[in-house]
Amino acid sequence: MKTDIKILMVAIMFIVALCYFSYAVYVLDQVSIYAENGWLENTQAAILTLSCAAFLFPVFSQKRGDKLVLIFFSFLCFSFVLREIDVEDLDIINFLKFMGHGTGRNIMLIVGFVAMGVYALFNYQYYKKLAKEFMASLMARLIIAAAVLLFVGGFFEHRDVILHHVFLEEISELSGYVLILMAALIFSKRRLSL
Repeated sequence: MKTDIKILMVAIMFIVALCYFSYAVYVLDQVSIYAENGWLENTQAAILTLSCAAFLFPVFSQKRGDKLVLIFFSFLCFSFVLREIDVEDLDIINFLKFMGHGTGRNIMLIVGFVAMGVYALFNYQYYKKLAKEFMASLMARLIIAAAVLLFVGGFFEHRDVILHHVFLEEISELSGYVLILMAALIFSKRRLSL
Protein backbone atom coordinates (compact mmCIF):
# COMPACT_ATOMS: atom_id res chain seq x y z
CA MET A 1 0.00 0.00 0.00
CA LYS A 2 1.37 3.43 -0.91
CA THR A 3 2.60 5.70 1.86
CA ASP A 4 0.14 8.49 0.97
CA ILE A 5 -2.80 6.11 1.35
CA LYS A 6 -1.46 4.85 4.68
CA ILE A 7 -1.13 8.42 5.96
CA LEU A 8 -4.64 9.26 4.78
CA MET A 9 -5.98 6.17 6.55
CA VAL A 10 -4.14 7.13 9.77
CA ALA A 11 -5.57 10.66 9.54
CA ILE A 12 -9.13 9.38 9.01
CA MET A 13 -8.87 6.86 11.86
CA PHE A 14 -7.49 9.60 14.12
CA ILE A 15 -10.36 11.98 13.28
CA VAL A 16 -12.90 9.22 13.94
CA ALA A 17 -11.21 8.35 17.25
CA LEU A 18 -11.01 12.01 18.24
CA CYS A 19 -14.72 12.50 17.55
CA TYR A 20 -15.63 9.32 19.44
CA PHE A 21 -13.45 10.11 22.47
CA SER A 22 -14.68 13.72 22.60
CA TYR A 23 -18.32 12.65 22.38
CA ALA A 24 -17.82 9.97 25.04
CA VAL A 25 -16.18 12.44 27.43
CA TYR A 26 -18.08 15.69 26.87
CA VAL A 27 -21.55 14.32 26.05
CA LEU A 28 -21.71 10.94 27.79
CA ASP A 29 -19.37 11.96 30.65
CA GLN A 30 -17.36 8.73 30.36
CA VAL A 31 -14.24 9.88 32.17
CA SER A 32 -12.89 6.32 32.13
CA ILE A 33 -11.81 7.06 28.53
CA TYR A 34 -8.85 9.04 29.87
CA ALA A 35 -8.27 7.10 33.08
CA GLU A 36 -4.87 5.57 33.79
CA ASN A 37 -4.50 2.54 31.46
CA GLY A 38 -7.79 3.52 29.81
CA TRP A 39 -8.74 3.69 26.14
CA LEU A 40 -6.71 6.79 25.37
CA GLU A 41 -3.49 5.57 26.94
CA ASN A 42 -3.84 2.15 25.30
CA THR A 43 -4.45 3.82 21.93
CA GLN A 44 -1.34 5.93 22.47
CA ALA A 45 0.73 2.85 23.28
CA ALA A 46 -0.57 1.07 20.15
CA ILE A 47 0.27 4.03 17.91
CA LEU A 48 3.72 4.34 19.44
CA THR A 49 4.35 0.63 18.96
CA LEU A 50 3.39 0.94 15.28
CA SER A 51 5.68 3.98 14.97
CA CYS A 52 8.53 2.09 16.62
CA ALA A 53 8.11 -0.76 14.13
CA ALA A 54 7.74 1.59 11.14
CA PHE A 55 11.01 3.32 12.00
CA LEU A 56 12.82 0.05 12.75
CA PHE A 57 11.67 -2.14 9.83
CA PRO A 58 13.73 -0.32 7.12
CA VAL A 59 16.90 -0.80 9.19
CA PHE A 60 16.70 -4.53 8.44
CA SER A 61 15.00 -4.52 5.06
CA GLN A 62 16.69 -1.74 3.10
CA LYS A 63 20.19 -0.53 2.31
CA ARG A 64 20.22 2.94 3.80
CA GLY A 65 22.81 5.41 5.03
CA ASP A 66 20.39 6.94 7.53
CA LYS A 67 19.90 3.85 9.70
CA LEU A 68 21.09 5.57 12.89
CA VAL A 69 18.36 8.20 12.47
CA LEU A 70 15.78 5.44 12.05
CA ILE A 71 17.11 3.58 15.10
CA PHE A 72 17.09 6.81 17.13
CA PHE A 73 13.42 7.51 16.39
CA SER A 74 12.47 3.88 16.90
CA PHE A 75 14.18 3.91 20.31
CA LEU A 76 12.51 7.24 21.13
CA CYS A 77 9.11 5.71 20.36
CA PHE A 78 10.03 2.71 22.50
CA SER A 79 10.85 5.06 25.38
CA PHE A 80 7.44 6.70 24.96
CA VAL A 81 5.77 3.28 25.03
CA LEU A 82 7.47 2.58 28.36
CA ARG A 83 6.21 5.94 29.58
CA GLU A 84 2.61 5.17 28.61
CA ILE A 85 2.46 1.56 29.85
CA ASP A 86 2.70 0.77 33.55
CA VAL A 87 5.06 -2.18 33.09
CA GLU A 88 5.27 -2.73 36.84
CA ASP A 89 1.54 -3.64 36.88
CA LEU A 90 1.81 -6.27 34.14
CA ASP A 91 1.92 -10.00 34.81
CA ILE A 92 5.46 -10.50 33.47
CA ILE A 93 8.76 -11.72 34.89
CA ASN A 94 10.52 -9.42 37.35
CA PHE A 95 13.49 -8.78 35.05
CA LEU A 96 11.19 -7.28 32.40
CA LYS A 97 9.42 -5.23 35.06
CA PHE A 98 12.81 -3.92 36.20
CA MET A 99 13.89 -3.08 32.64
CA GLY A 100 10.57 -1.43 31.79
CA HIS A 101 10.12 0.68 34.90
CA GLY A 102 12.02 3.05 37.17
CA THR A 103 15.79 2.68 37.50
CA GLY A 104 16.14 -0.21 35.03
CA ARG A 105 14.23 1.67 32.34
CA ASN A 106 16.20 4.87 32.95
CA ILE A 107 19.55 3.05 32.74
CA MET A 108 18.50 1.23 29.55
CA LEU A 109 17.33 4.46 27.88
CA ILE A 110 20.39 6.45 28.93
CA VAL A 111 22.74 3.71 27.67
CA GLY A 112 20.85 3.49 24.37
CA PHE A 113 20.78 7.23 23.67
CA VAL A 114 24.39 7.74 24.81
CA ALA A 115 25.58 4.86 22.59
CA MET A 116 23.84 6.41 19.57
CA GLY A 117 25.28 9.82 20.43
CA VAL A 118 28.81 8.45 20.72
CA TYR A 119 28.47 6.60 17.41
CA ALA A 120 27.24 9.80 15.74
CA LEU A 121 30.18 11.76 17.22
CA PHE A 122 32.65 9.33 15.64
CA ASN A 123 31.01 10.12 12.29
CA TYR A 124 30.34 13.78 13.11
CA GLN A 125 30.67 15.30 9.62
CA TYR A 126 28.39 12.71 8.04
CA TYR A 127 25.68 13.02 10.68
CA LYS A 128 25.95 16.81 10.70
CA LYS A 129 25.07 16.83 6.98
CA LEU A 130 22.37 14.22 7.55
CA ALA A 131 20.87 16.28 10.39
CA LYS A 132 20.72 19.38 8.15
CA GLU A 133 18.96 17.39 5.45
CA PHE A 134 16.57 15.87 7.98
CA MET A 135 15.70 19.27 9.48
CA ALA A 136 14.64 20.48 6.02
CA SER A 137 12.32 17.50 5.50
CA LEU A 138 8.62 16.93 6.01
CA MET A 139 9.47 14.28 8.61
CA ALA A 140 11.22 16.89 10.76
CA ARG A 141 8.24 19.25 10.54
CA LEU A 142 5.93 16.44 11.66
CA ILE A 143 8.27 15.52 14.54
CA ILE A 144 8.53 19.17 15.64
CA ALA A 145 4.73 19.57 15.51
CA ALA A 146 4.43 16.37 17.57
CA ALA A 147 6.86 17.77 20.15
CA VAL A 148 4.76 20.93 20.40
CA LEU A 149 1.62 18.84 20.96
CA LEU A 150 3.37 16.81 23.66
CA PHE A 151 4.39 20.07 25.32
CA VAL A 152 0.78 21.31 25.11
CA GLY A 153 -0.32 18.04 26.71
CA GLY A 154 2.05 18.72 29.59
CA PHE A 155 0.46 22.15 29.98
CA PHE A 156 -2.98 20.61 30.57
CA GLU A 157 -1.72 17.93 32.97
CA HIS A 158 -2.07 20.00 36.16
CA ARG A 159 -4.75 22.50 35.09
CA ASP A 160 -7.48 21.31 37.45
CA VAL A 161 -9.59 24.41 36.70
CA ILE A 162 -10.16 23.22 33.11
CA LEU A 163 -12.99 20.74 32.64
CA HIS A 164 -11.58 17.33 31.67
CA HIS A 165 -8.02 18.69 31.70
CA VAL A 166 -6.59 15.15 31.74
CA PHE A 167 -8.58 14.35 28.59
CA LEU A 168 -7.07 17.40 26.89
CA GLU A 169 -3.61 16.27 28.02
CA GLU A 170 -4.14 12.75 26.65
CA ILE A 171 -5.69 13.98 23.38
CA SER A 172 -2.78 16.36 22.83
CA GLU A 173 -0.36 13.48 23.38
CA LEU A 174 -2.36 11.20 21.09
CA SER A 175 -2.28 13.89 18.38
CA GLY A 176 1.50 14.15 18.73
CA TYR A 177 1.92 10.40 18.56
CA VAL A 178 -0.21 10.25 15.40
CA LEU A 179 2.10 12.82 13.78
CA ILE A 180 5.07 10.68 14.80
CA LEU A 181 3.40 7.67 13.16
CA MET A 182 2.89 9.69 9.97
CA ALA A 183 6.56 10.72 10.03
CA ALA A 184 7.55 7.08 10.55
CA LEU A 185 5.46 5.94 7.59
CA ILE A 186 7.05 8.59 5.36
CA PHE A 187 10.57 8.01 6.64
CA SER A 188 10.30 4.25 6.22
CA LYS A 189 10.02 4.78 2.46
CA ARG A 190 11.90 8.03 1.83
CA ARG A 191 15.52 7.84 2.82
CA LEU A 192 17.72 10.82 3.45
CA SER A 193 19.90 11.07 0.35
CA LEU A 194 23.42 11.29 1.77
